[in-house]
Amino acid sequence: MPVDDLATLEYKLAKRGFRRDDVFMHECETCKERAVATYIIAGKSGGRDISLCLACGVSRSWRSVAGLEDRQEDVGFDLRAFLG
Repeated sequence: MPVDDLATLEYKLAKRGFRRDDVFMHECETCKERAVATYIIAGKSGGRDISLCLACGVSRSWRSVAGLEDRQEDVGFDLRAFLG
């Protein structure tokens, strides 16, 4: 399902301190479209990366601990519930 409320999602992400990682779109592992936007937040205690496919709506997230050396995928991540 395509993302139809992108402006709202990006506003809520920015309000929580996330920013776009880069301006390039990446390939989605689910639908194979080049439509994945990545958002990041990082601090002294760790960080989080979020990827959102604008074509099919699949979102994934990874958490990192302090030092940003090890990333773990947040299985079952739901972007709308996270921003809720």
